[in-house]
Amino acid sequence: MGKMKKSGMIVAGLGAAAVLCSSPAMAIDLNSYKDNAVRGYSYGTNTRAAVTDLKQDGMSVYVRYSRKNSDGYPYTLHNKGGSGTTATSGSGNTVWMVQACISVGWAPDKCDVERTS
Repeated sequence: MGKMKKSGMIVAGLGAAAVLCSSPAMAIDLNSYKDNAVRGYSYGTNTRAAVTDLKQDGMSVYVRYSRKNSDGYPYTLHNKGGSGTTATSGSGNTVWMVQACISVGWAPDKCDVERTS
């Protein structure tokens, strides 16, 4: 095989790899848990955030999340529905950070560390 043909194949292969890696289908799943009581997450195309209450303890839970182009201010999605329920955000720009939290009325809230893509 000639040098030009090999070079062309390498360039074509690199171009295809770049397209595949930048595709929304290659999004990273984000998961955040705290004390087996709350799960905050975003997955798939990462256009939504969600928070699930995992424990019957009477505490409400929430997820802090950030989206691309959100001026650096995180959003907060509360779930006050009780154990076994999930709240989901509306669709928007890609979610790149989630942080699951337990709302504690008489003390500082308990939060996981920020999980980023």
